[in-house]
Amino acid sequence: MPPGPWRLPLIGNMHHLVGALPHHRLRDLANKYGPLMQLQLGEVPIFVISSAEIAEEVLKTHGIIFASSMPFLVSTKVKFYDFKDIAFAP
Repeated sequence: MPPGPWRLPLIGNMHHLVGALPHHRLRDLANKYGPLMQLQLGEVPIFVISSAEIAEEVLKTHGIIFASSMPFLVSTKVKFYDFKDIAFAP
């Protein structure tokens, strides 16, 4: 598994993303843990890819996994400003 920051019970790594600019927190975590890291948001494990090259490779080799969409949790919708956060920018 990829590296990632330490977790708390129940909330996982959500405390690492608290603040007005969560994308800055993700940038700082990527600088510390590398371009591929694992976070736990509550009960949901996620992988954060901050490298275009790694993202391309993952989508080429594991694209079928991402083909089916997972329903979004309400907490995720709130956390990322109704999916208008910079992480969802085209």
